[in-house]
Amino acid sequence: MNVSPYSGVALKRSAIHLLVGKVASALLTFSILFLLVRLLTTEEYGTYVTLEAGSIFVLSITSFGLPWLAARYLPEFRLHGNGDQLAYFIWRIIALISLFNIMGASLLFMAMPWLLEPLGLMHQIDVARLYLLVLVLEGLRGNILECTLEPLLLQRQAQLSQIMRNLAFLSGLSILAIQGMAHLYNAVLAELAGTFLGTTSALLSLTRHLHTHRNLQGMNGWQVPNWSEMWRATRHMYFSNLVTLTYGSSVLVFLTQRFLGVETTALFGFLYNLFGQIRRYLPSSLLLGLIRPKLIASYMGEDGAAQLTRNANLVGKVSLFVLMPLLVFVWLAGSELLNLISGGKFTQAGYYFGGLLMALIPLSQRQILETVAIASGRSDLCSWGSFLGILTLPLAYWLLESGQGIWSPIIAMVAGQLIFNVILVTAMRFTTPYRPDTIGFLKLSMAALMGYGLGILVKMAWEGSLLSLPNNDFAALIDNAQGIVSKFLSENIDSPVPDLLSLTTMGTLACSLFLLVAYFFKPFRVEERMRLNRFLNRNIFIW
Repeated sequence: MNVSPYSGVALKRSAIHLLVGKVASALLTFSILFLLVRLLTTEEYGTYVTLEAGSIFVLSITSFGLPWLAARYLPEFRLHGNGDQLAYFIWRIIALISLFNIMGASLLFMAMPWLLEPLGLMHQIDVARLYLLVLVLEGLRGNILECTLEPLLLQRQAQLSQIMRNLAFLSGLSILAIQGMAHLYNAVLAELAGTFLGTTSALLSLTRHLHTHRNLQGMNGWQVPNWSEMWRATRHMYFSNLVTLTYGSSVLVFLTQRFLGVETTALFGFLYNLFGQIRRYLPSSLLLGLIRPKLIASYMGEDGAAQLTRNANLVGKVSLFVLMPLLVFVWLAGSELLNLISGGKFTQAGYYFGGLLMALIPLSQRQILETVAIASGRSDLCSWGSFLGILTLPLAYWLLESGQGIWSPIIAMVAGQLIFNVILVTAMRFTTPYRPDTIGFLKLSMAALMGYGLGILVKMAWEGSLLSLPNNDFAALIDNAQGIVSKFLSENIDSPVPDLLSLTTMGTLACSLFLLVAYFFKPFRVEERMRLNRFLNRNIFIW
């Protein structure tokens, strides 16, 4: 009897590889951000942020919906096709991706002077042209992971590619720092070397997998979908993505660079990079590459619509369950956290970061809603949500012109995500069987608000209790202890050291208060708690 490649056993095995790899990759990625923001000057880091945003913008345009096409149809080819059909489908996807990436990079190479002059970056044209090589290789590597390895549940190979890329990049930055050669051009060279190594690893893993399954037997009577049919099923997602790009993060970076200058762009880019780190490791993003193939595969069977709804609501609530204590922590101690990470370059920016993280609430649900829409055959709804979201672009212009500074792109980003989600959820309630668990989402939001309020009260009470002690002896004891720790750290680490003890305490407090309130609110239903406990083999979720 053949075991399904999307069975529960395969899913759990892939989940273990995913989580282990993501933890290692997260540490490496954070270390890269930590080094970049400290080694480069503010102007160089702002330039790097602009180049990175341009790369994301171009890769989104040149994708032509292929990632969504692969996500929808690759599980079907794996389940029903033979080895030759599977290999042909995958290599055709890879060839098209490579062709479009190279065409996009070639056009950018010719138009580079025209593009850099309005941004005031003509003196960085050599670095920008070098970054085009990173664009081509990273586009190929990222799409191999997203379009082939992840839909095939090959998370071990996908995470190995990511770790090798980040480790090589980090090693290159460390060597540059030791040799005193930490300049933007050399940093891009280090990223190029890491990307080349990661791309090579991904290609070798894919080739080995296809060679192993070259004798795969297909299902009798299954007809290969033609490309026009597959494109029709996913074209709405591509056009939705194109419209979203016009008011997405890349365009907001360009507007910030144009109106507020390179130093403010460096701050916004720094905040957005931290934002991206949190977004990537929320369960909705972390697990979507793992469970999306499972969702698509299960939707083809009996009770598919109901099962898809249950899974979508569960993943959405788990994402918010992880996100909310982080929001509480940033609201309570965001400035101290940013000061620590940036080495004192960006101070008093905690409110900006807290505002930006508000966009994660709707954004953590967006990929889930898009998956439900495309599985239900209503991907056209995503286009409507994106078209209405374009209203945030004139909002961003107006805010910048009226002198709102860095709040302008932050408010525009939050508004864009809210508009998309509201439109999509409202439309799907009338056109699909999907129903969001509104009560559960509201309970999680209220738990975060109450946790934040309790955190403020506890913080005020703690500070007041210290001041009210006789002769303030205990307060002096705490100050002396923190002074000893800070002195030791400052003598052994060549960087400013904030109050690590208070940050750790505040993080513990934020998480504890949120969990306490969530325990009483019970945002997860009984059957959802049982499913999570069975998946983890632990009786953890009692909320």
